[in-house]
Order: sequence, then C-alpha cells, then structure tokens
Amino acid sequence: MRKLISRKSGLFAVVAALGLLGASMASAEIGQKGTIRIFFHGSIAPVKLPRNDLAPVGVQMGAKIKTTNGEAPPRLSQIILDINSHGVIESKGLPLCALGKLHNSSASRARKVCGDAEVGHGNVTSRVGLPGQGEFATNGPLLAFNGKYKGKPAILAHVTSKGTLSITYVIIFVVKKTKGTYGTSLVAKVPPIASGTGYISAFDLSLKRRYSLRGEKHSYVSATCPLPSGVNIASFNFARSTYVFEDGTRVSSVLKRECRARG
Repeated sequence: MRKLISRKSGLFAVVAALGLLGASMASAEIGQKGTIRIFFHGSIAPVKLPRNDLAPVGVQMGAKIKTTNGEAPPRLSQIILDINSHGVIESKGLPLCALGKLHNSSASRARKVCGDAEVGHGNVTSRVGLPGQGEFATNGPLLAFNGKYKGKPAILAHVTSKGTLSITYVIIFVVKKTKGTYGTSLVAKVPPIASGTGYISAFDLSLKRRYSLRGEKHSYVSATCPLPSGVNIASFNFARSTYVFEDGTRVSSVLKRECRARG
C-alpha cells in the first residue's frame, strides 16, 4: 500500500467536515437550474478505510435527468465528475484499449477486444424522438475501459442499447489531476446520440478493478480515511458532479458520504 502523501492538509479538511455529521444528504443531491432537475447519486465501498494508507475501493456515480415541465431537456453536452483528493486513480501497468476498436462495436465485441483493459461498468438510458414515431426510451450497458485520448489518461465508456433503435457510441472521460478538495476530475464531452435526435435521461458509472504488476497488487481506484487519532467517523465531500447542457445550463451537486477510519 502507498502512504498518503499530504496527510496534514487532509486532516484540516476532514476535521472541518465533522460538523456536517447528521446533516441531511438528500437535499444536497438534487440540483436544479430553470426547468432542469437532476437527481444525483453515488457511493464508495468499503467505507471503512485505513487512516494512513491507501486501500482498494470501488466508486459509483450517476444521475437521473428530468424537467419540471415535462418537456425534453436540452442535449447533455458535458459530464464532469470530481473525486475527493483522498481517493486516487492509478492505471500504471494496466493494458490500454484503443479507441478505434470500440467504434460500432457491440458490447460483447468491445469486451472481447478490450476486456483486459476493463475498469468498470454502468448503464445509460436515452430518449430518442423520430419523425412519425414519437419519443421512446432506449437502455443499455456501459463498459468502461482504460485508455488514452490525445496522449492523456482516459476512461473510454462504451455504450450500447437495443430496442426500437440500436445505438452505439463512446463517451471519453479524460482523467485530470487537480488540487484542492477534489484531486481527480473525469471530464467528458457527450457525443450526439442518434444523429442528434436523442438525449441522455439517466447515467450510471461504477469504477473498480484490481490487478497485479510485477508481483504487487494494485487497484484502479484507492482511498484512505485520514482522521485524527480518536476520531473514527466523519462526513466528507466524496464527489462533485456537474452536468452541462448545450444551452449553457450547468447543474452541480456535492455528494457527501461517510468515512470510517481503521488502524
């Protein structure tokens, strides 16, 4: 296990978060701007983590997009998922999936050609409107692969759906290191769906992968719970989700979760 590099600065943030214990989480996880209302959700497992070392975890983040007037929302153009600085993403030694292998591929084909680079999964629901057919929902799996985009670390989220209309596309999340409360940002531009006639109404992404490198165990996502001695539980800003729409509307929410320290 790797030691937490900046424990002292992290302690101040966690101690400050102690005052948030007992606060309602649900109200902070519904964001609304204008008629766009988003129900954000997310989790980290396990919640009991070492005080001083990084340990393997799985993280999940997603949202459901609705409107208060029942009309279709503007097209979702960007998703930004910020992860707390006490969690890290590490892809050293993992195979890379080439983006070109995923275009126009079924889920089974994508897993066959890039399965050794898989780092997560999820689900996406889209709504598509076709002339003379009205609007219908289409749902399908998301497979997340370790990759590169323009030379930068990336998560290639391959989405397929079947039904009235078969849809296949890739959402590219560029993995960026940042400073402050959130140490990692996953930034994606959402491609047009069904030639621009569709929009995403629900999105879910889970990341978890353990692997070995030169005899040592590694985890794609790891985290720590650096609480002061004698303090074993706290609420913290686990993640911040931001959804940007083509009309410029930005809807964000901070997901607060529980951290339990051991050791």
